Amino acid sequence: MNLYYEEKGKGSLLLLIHGFPFDHRMWDDLRELLSETFRVVTPDLRGMGKSPLQESQNVVTMAELADDLAELLDRLGVGKCTFCGLSMGGYVGWEFWQRHSGYLEKLIFCDTNAAADTPEGAAQRYATAQRVESEKSVAFLADGMAGKLLAPRTLTEKPWVVERYRRMVEENSPQGVAAVARGMAQRHDFRSKLREVACPTLVLTGDSDVLSPPADMLALAESLPDGRFVEIPHAGHLTPMENPHAVAEAIRHFMQ
Repeated sequence: MNLYYEEKGKGSLLLLIHGFPFDHRMWDDLRELLSETFRVVTPDLRGMGKSPLQESQNVVTMAELADDLAELLDRLGVGKCTFCGLSMGGYVGWEFWQRHSGYLEKLIFCDTNAAADTPEGAAQRYATAQRVESEKSVAFLADGMAGKLLAPRTLTEKPWVVERYRRMVEENSPQGVAAVARGMAQRHDFRSKLREVACPTLVLTGDSDVLSPPADMLALAESLPDGRFVEIPHAGHLTPMENPHAVAEAIRHFMQ
């Protein structure tokens, strides 16, 4: 799969994987901050941003997305990386760890979890996919998700972040968003495997994240053999957009 990606900097490779329904642009601030020290690569996952779906594909699994990223690393000639995934990017991260652990030096999980969807949650994903396809638009997601993804302080004090958020969602491909939504509904539960994650792992979340609350993320970190936890102030679910300097500092400290 020929993924679109952007990269900047030299040094140890940091692979930043976006959430749903976004693209590589959610990492723009972080790429600028960290490329002074690291080689930062920000791809668009299959069906999202500028990376196409395969013809007539209506489901994209988290395992397929993980395999795409291993293929990208091979194209880049990279043997080892630090993998950082936010929200859905974290779901891809668990599959990447299970399927391609030989590439991993370290793992970073931002505002995510290791569980599968509940039956109710999966049903909502399928309903979202169907609506996106029937309306041929992702705009309703931008309206419906803002209050869950962005901290109240971001919504009131950082209009430029809200505008970037809306633009990314609304410009995404309805077909790609629908296919990836179905893939998230089918994802595996990794909670029983957490003690097997041998590499150093950073777990971080926003202090105002209602989808991945700090208490839940701390419990996730404590379930890992070499887990560390950082709470990002003044941020909701989209920490690298809402407080990029704090996220960059946490990652820089972890990687060095």
